Amino acid sequence: MARPTCNTCHFVKTDCICAHVKTLSNRINIIVLQHKGEEKNAKNTVRLAELIYSNITVLVGETPKDFDALKKLPQNSSALLYPTEDAMPLEDNTTASHLTHLIVLDGTWKKANKLFFSLDILSQFKQVSFSQLPENRYHIRKANRMDSLSSLEAIAYALNLTEKLPMEPAYTALEAMMENQFKHMPAEVRARYKQND
Repeated sequence: MARPTCNTCHFVKTDCICAHVKTLSNRINIIVLQHKGEEKNAKNTVRLAELIYSNITVLVGETPKDFDALKKLPQNSSALLYPTEDAMPLEDNTTASHLTHLIVLDGTWKKANKLFFSLDILSQFKQVSFSQLPENRYHIRKANRMDSLSSLEAIAYALNLTEKLPMEPAYTALEAMMENQFKHMPAEVRARYKQND
């Protein structure tokens, strides 16, 4: 029998994090391209981003047709957050000031790369990235790159740079979700994660 879930955060009621969520109004429309393999992953942080940010759209899929909505974005004021060699730093105000839409790829590096190289439309948008990264606070999912942030952290940092929105609401929700995941782990597994904090 399925356990009852919260109607707002959609976690099971015993793991509800609504008390730890603060909603923020963002000007830039965040467009998340979520690999379909991530949609039901309990460790995915996009569900937190949807709770926190008022202006966010999540498109789920794997093929170009799944992301046809990208064709409607204004090319001159939309950008893809992706660390290519030609990506412009979001820390540069001239890069960030005119943005209306920011595209974020959600998935493991392997899945994100697959989306990047399979969606030709992404080449029509300028790429932006970070010249300096904040500390990665999401310790439950292990990335194979040192310059990795969870999707939530990347969105929070991007909006901090472009709109001066505080990052603390994202960190608070992330901590609450991690604590819920920790309590369901065997003690020896939980100890390994806590040791790396």
